[in-house]
Amino acid sequence: MTRRGKVSLGMILGGAVLMVWSYFYGAAPWCATGVECSNPRVEWAPALFVLGVLLSFSSAIYYSVARDREE
Repeated sequence: MTRRGKVSLGMILGGAVLMVWSYFYGAAPWCATGVECSNPRVEWAPALFVLGVLLSFSSAIYYSVARDREE
């Protein structure tokens, strides 16, 4: 695997981990009993989810722009 392939895969996996964490652990708890269930556990969880999406999608841009070293 080339360097740009490894970096792109790392960006995709990093973005996926960030999305999964912010959706399942940073967002509002899974309950419907009161007002405390509508507030997210981490205030910036929606922004972290969007950052994960941007990181994953920008891996395609990196893969197409980056050049591998000639050996």
